[in-house]
Amino acid sequence: MKRKNKGMDYLIAFFIAGVMVLIILAILMGSYFFGFIGFLRVMGVEYDSYWAICLFLFFIFVFGSITELFSKALIFLMKNARMNRVLFITSAAFVDIFFTFLSVYIADLLVSGIRVSILAVTLLSVLFFWMESALDSEFLRKKTS
Repeated sequence: MKRKNKGMDYLIAFFIAGVMVLIILAILMGSYFFGFIGFLRVMGVEYDSYWAICLFLFFIFVFGSITELFSKALIFLMKNARMNRVLFITSAAFVDIFFTFLSVYIADLLVSGIRVSILAVTLLSVLFFWMESALDSEFLRKKTS
């Protein structure tokens, strides 16, 4: 017996693939969100609601993407300055952590439902730097070669 409606088969396959992608994204975003909440609990950060944390994360990503442009431009200029390797790595780490600190601090100022200490902002900036350097493709290329 032949099926006459192949369009419906494609629609069902597309729907199933879309649901699978949404489930994977929900798991990833949920683990990131609850991991962030765990970090905030460990650091003793006070927050009024989960929406304040969601807004805080949103502002971190918005301002982080803006400050990341400045950070990468400054690191590119330092790379072309022909610095010592140790000095370059140290100063690039400092620049990246500083701009991440700036974006987290601005997000903290804008969200009134969360109160983050300077120590927590600093540790969060260092944590974001470690995660970024661990996931950086250039870093992975050097380690595997």
